[in-house]
Amino acid sequence: MSSIWFVKNNDEIENENGIVFNLSPKNNKSNIKTDVENLWRMFSLQYLPEVVEDLLIVGIAVFTADKKIPRKTAADGWSRDINLNIPVLQYEKWESVKSLLDETLSFLSGDNWNISFYTTNERFRGDKVNKKYNIKNATSFDCVSLFSGGLDSFCGALTLLNNKRNPLFVGFKEYNLLLRRQLELIGSIKEHYSHSNMDFVQFNVSPRRPANTTKDMIFGESTSRSRSFLFITGAIAVASAIGKKAPVYIPENGFIGINVPLTQSRSGSCSTRTTHPYFIKKVNELLKKLAIEHHVENFYSAMSKGEIIVEHKDNDVFKSMYKETLSCSHPCQARYDGESPPLNCGYCYPCLIRKASLIANGFVDDKLNSHYTLNKGFIDENSKIDGKASDLKAVLFTIRRYVVNKDKPFFIRRLLRKQGYLTYDEYQSYERLYKESLKELLIMVEHEDETNGGQLKEYMGLK
Repeated sequence: MSSIWFVKNNDEIENENGIVFNLSPKNNKSNIKTDVENLWRMFSLQYLPEVVEDLLIVGIAVFTADKKIPRKTAADGWSRDINLNIPVLQYEKWESVKSLLDETLSFLSGDNWNISFYTTNERFRGDKVNKKYNIKNATSFDCVSLFSGGLDSFCGALTLLNNKRNPLFVGFKEYNLLLRRQLELIGSIKEHYSHSNMDFVQFNVSPRRPANTTKDMIFGESTSRSRSFLFITGAIAVASAIGKKAPVYIPENGFIGINVPLTQSRSGSCSTRTTHPYFIKKVNELLKKLAIEHHVENFYSAMSKGEIIVEHKDNDVFKSMYKETLSCSHPCQARYDGESPPLNCGYCYPCLIRKASLIANGFVDDKLNSHYTLNKGFIDENSKIDGKASDLKAVLFTIRRYVVNKDKPFFIRRLLRKQGYLTYDEYQSYERLYKESLKELLIMVEHEDETNGGQLKEYMGLK
């Protein structure tokens, strides 16, 4: 694919034959619809610091390319060659980190990124402030935490507030039903922690088809593995408004973070690196070289999902709202079964990890799509129709692989090594974490066999 150019407002580009995405304000010139400017306007700020604005533009550009370039156009059907040209205010700084940025993004998404920069003097939507929503005392917050509405980010919010922190939560408005659920969860937290200082902001980025393309050109990709990088850049933008060294937290259990492929064939699309420790390290290295003083951290990186729940299982707001959190990879598909979305399906990989962590802690009554039960019949009925059983089958394969090989030296470390570089101490930590997470999954299987006649252990050949 030819180079993709991103332009701000009135920027002029050298190659008019390239694909162009325009970041102009909301008018007919813009083909990236976003309200990201509210992340600083709500603080009565007209502009972000220049390098932070650049970082946010890079995040938007990377997410846009990832969403619009189909993986099926790649030679191997997965790893694309992505060439971007991005306008920046601090050109020399960005030229100095080009190779690091390319490496970081390539590790995250599994593509070959080649990002070039060109100088601009145009500021991004810095013409006004948001008078409707004005946070007057920005410095009263001491950290930023991503809030997706999932179980981990919900628990992360509780952890921060229990530790007397003053967090500003940042969410992504992927669709309206999710936004409403995020607001509902945040409202319950605010009510429970009424004496704490906290707030919640959201933003959205929705790329459209470039204007200078023909209808026969295919644009659209569903995997979007770079979404986490966009989230981080939005969180850094908010953090820059509340204090130069305000940390940014990404609460996610370490089992998903390290994300060992469930089977050898799932080492691509199903094995994301959103919070892999190597990716987080590279992001922090990038920030440091750009002289951005914020630090990104996942304080759940060494914990299983079940261990996270242990911290909050007696918390009243957790007990009343955990069912409302959304861990599902497709929470709106419930409408095809006549149920009201958004709803956890109960059979996708994130739902299975969620279910295992809850059952291991005695929470067996979750809000799930009632049309599906985890048993051998579900596998038989859905293996050939639409692949609904594919994640369950892969999880069962992983459990069996672990049970059969757990006593072999370095078995788990070889699996960990395939997902990216780890230090010796990290190998030690994630080996323990992997074992604990597999135990939780096995508890779930045994529960399903006992309560639903699942025959899952029999299916695995372990009974």
